[in-house]
Amino acid sequence: MFVADAHSDTLYSIAIEGKRPMDCAVRADRLKEGSVGLQTFALFAGSAGPSGQPYENGVRMLRAMDQLQVHMLLEDLPTDPPTEPSGVISIEGGEMLQGSIERLHAFDQMARVRMIALTWNHENEIAYPAMGGTKHALKPFGRELLREMDRLGILVDTSHLNEAGFFDAAERTALPIIASHSNSRRLCDVPRNLTREQVRCIIEKQGFIGINFYSAFLRADGKATLDDVLRHVDQICEWGGEHVLGFGSDFDGIESWPEGLGDPSRFPALIELLRNHGYTQQQLESIAGMNLWRVLNTARAARSK
Repeated sequence: MFVADAHSDTLYSIAIEGKRPMDCAVRADRLKEGSVGLQTFALFAGSAGPSGQPYENGVRMLRAMDQLQVHMLLEDLPTDPPTEPSGVISIEGGEMLQGSIERLHAFDQMARVRMIALTWNHENEIAYPAMGGTKHALKPFGRELLREMDRLGILVDTSHLNEAGFFDAAERTALPIIASHSNSRRLCDVPRNLTREQVRCIIEKQGFIGINFYSAFLRADGKATLDDVLRHVDQICEWGGEHVLGFGSDFDGIESWPEGLGDPSRFPALIELLRNHGYTQQQLESIAGMNLWRVLNTARAARSK
């Protein structure tokens, strides 16, 4: 079964934190063991936000891609989902662009960026973060950026974005809107998770939601199990999200996760749990990888017009 993951911080761990590739959760051998055909590798701007070195961090991460030992898809996607571990690039924290459309073009030319999380946990030139509680919508540069992202076929990733920014982005982008690594706020009331209204909006836009494996986003006490992942899958499916749901593990960016779900080799155990819970083969294939594959291809097709 084809498995796809919408978010990991492995490149940041290697290039910025100095972690050895063999010590990362996401490794080529574990991707293969978990049947992960597509892994999204984020260029994380860094916890210092705009006051740090977000652009320089991005360049350093791109230079570290070879250390992943994973085939990177830096041009058009193949016709069929890859059967061997492959990677695509996203940006987490739009401050990496430094308020410049030219920076967007540069990153896209270097790595064919597939999605951009407009913020991390800091206000930037584009928008405001979910963690800040601000009720402002996108800034003028954010609106300009979305127009160019539409033209380039780059998806708007609303994980980390505040609610006003979310709905502003949903209204303005011509592409499906996504949340690469966010869960249900009804089940775990943290700003990083999605409200029912946000989930419905993503469904209406035929977008994507990647379930985050961070324990603190799965349950309030942070003592998550695989059953908590199942609860969030069930909740979003009950709201009609079966065709937009997938995985956004946040591997190498989280310090706690459900026991037995600490790296990509454990995806089969999660899929088997869903199967035993009653999900059909078709539902499993959609959630495991095809929903993310669909939305990436929708963006690719928009770029070619």
